[in-house]
Amino acid sequence: MFVGKLSLLDDKIDAMLQMQLVDLGRMFTKRKELEVEAAFHADYEEAAARIKVSQFWWDYPPIDKAAGMKSDVYLRGIGSAWFTGAEAVSAYLGYCRDAPLPKLANSLFALCEDMRLERICRTRRPGTARVFAHRHRLLGAYFQHKLRSHLNKKDLADAVILVIYGWFTGMDWKNTESGEVVERLSNLFPVLEQIEEAEHTAEVAACCQDIMDSLTAWIKRDAEAAYFWMQHGGGVDEPLPAGYKGELKRAKRLANEDVLPEQEGERQLPGQERLPTWHRESSDRSPGLLRFELERGSRTAAQGSAPREGDAADQALAIVQGRSQRAKRTGAASGRREGLAVPAAAGHEEGAVAAYATATWLAPVRPTAAQQDAYRRLGERAAPLAKPLQRAIRRTLEQKRIAPRGDRLFGRLDKRLTRAFTQEMPRLFYKKRAPVPELDAAFSLLVDCSASMYDKMDETKLGLVLFHETLQALRIPHEMVGFWEDADRVTEKEAPNLFQVAVDFSSSLASGSGAALMQLEPQQDNRDGFAIRQMTARLLRRTERQRILIVFSDGEPSAANYNDVGILDTYEAVLSARRLGIEVISIFLASGVVHETQRIMMRNMYGRSSIVVPHVDQLHEQLVPILRKLLLKSIF
Repeated sequence: MFVGKLSLLDDKIDAMLQMQLVDLGRMFTKRKELEVEAAFHADYEEAAARIKVSQFWWDYPPIDKAAGMKSDVYLRGIGSAWFTGAEAVSAYLGYCRDAPLPKLANSLFALCEDMRLERICRTRRPGTARVFAHRHRLLGAYFQHKLRSHLNKKDLADAVILVIYGWFTGMDWKNTESGEVVERLSNLFPVLEQIEEAEHTAEVAACCQDIMDSLTAWIKRDAEAAYFWMQHGGGVDEPLPAGYKGELKRAKRLANEDVLPEQEGERQLPGQERLPTWHRESSDRSPGLLRFELERGSRTAAQGSAPREGDAADQALAIVQGRSQRAKRTGAASGRREGLAVPAAAGHEEGAVAAYATATWLAPVRPTAAQQDAYRRLGERAAPLAKPLQRAIRRTLEQKRIAPRGDRLFGRLDKRLTRAFTQEMPRLFYKKRAPVPELDAAFSLLVDCSASMYDKMDETKLGLVLFHETLQALRIPHEMVGFWEDADRVTEKEAPNLFQVAVDFSSSLASGSGAALMQLEPQQDNRDGFAIRQMTARLLRRTERQRILIVFSDGEPSAANYNDVGILDTYEAVLSARRLGIEVISIFLASGVVHETQRIMMRNMYGRSSIVVPHVDQLHEQLVPILRKLLLKSIF
């Protein structure tokens, strides 16, 4: 279903909601490669492993938006993916092409099939009833206004669809002057009841054809709006009946297509089938323990599930392997692949093009005289901002370092002695805290060097200078790395990503090391999620107590086969880094006015730890509270 205008999805995507919809869709359809995207109408595409949710819900408040999109996923993931027949859909769409009112016929069929699928969803998953009730409240309020408009314009075809929807959902639409339409449809209500109880899509199609034969007698103009729509390619080849009571299962496909060769000499008892234990990942074809690989293996002509003849030593070997802390991996379990590329969009199998991202690290280069002069000029501009930032952080940290710890059972007597009379077991002593010589923290500054940063790189470099001078004054080790993807060398098998190390940990505290960051310039594409994973791996090798990753980016991930999933993949990379104990902060230094869509996009990827400021001179106001909180963790 789609109502309204198409808006830009990239600016409105909600990463958390998108992940929920994907998880729900994969759980219901039993297809781990399934993706969810927004489109004009909600639909399920079996061949493409895709669920489309209606963009009608985008402009609603977050609660209504989530309920509407989840209801679309329920209808397609629980309903269409199992109970809608592709053959019946194709046959009815052929009928629509020759029908006098093709648009009305299609909308009627889509509406009736949705009502049948909703009944199935409520039966199989009673918890979905609340979401469907929310869905109908929103649609009912919208359709009531539209029904009045269609009646005034004498758009009978559109009014009929809305009245039929109201009959299915029990809507009481008053003051809509729909009495005449309801009276004309009264003789069709028994047919609508048959649709609700239909077992198969073919029965719904037959009932819709009967309804259309009746409607064409008094409706002469086709529908204008497509509130409901059935797409080509919808449904499955072997649909289940509505009354199916078993568990919804889909056969797993093997990860490889190799065929097991016939082997001589394998023992087999009379009347028993052979259970092969070899596949292409094993170099040992000798009989061994029974191994059952659910996703990997080889195709074989063997039928049945009877096991092979066992050996007396099998059970003893199984006990030894099961109790050992680290058994030697042989046979099917052996062989660890080395040097594999990291998937370009981890967590989202794109399927269309198997692009894989690879990392190439460029060593620091000695800065030129011109770059040193440019850095000196930026340092003079950043000095008035760096000193207050350093002073504020030092003051807070020094206070926390030497602040006494009170409420002790022993130590120096506190001045607050009234607790001796007001508490049963008072703690009247305090102890001075030993000062900490240095902060136990490490920073990684990741800089987006994509082409979209061309008008923001000057402000970004000024922010980098501010950070470098501040961290160097506080004696905190740090590194600065720029990243981009070489779009000219991207193929279906490789997406080369380059990482320019401007300042590394070993030289970050040395005088004059910051001039190398002037080498960072806008290049080509950016694959933010992959870059964050690479920097996370580098930070995990650091021994400091507090590890912080700061990403300077404009919030627009763009690379080959990455535009659709870039925001979600970046969100997953940030979430994974935080689970590993690494704090991730994003900073967007705009070169002028900041649009609200930019704030929303950064918040969708980085959560609350995202800073969006129009100019670098406003950065310290938002940065000081965050750095205080993070650095305090490193001295306790």
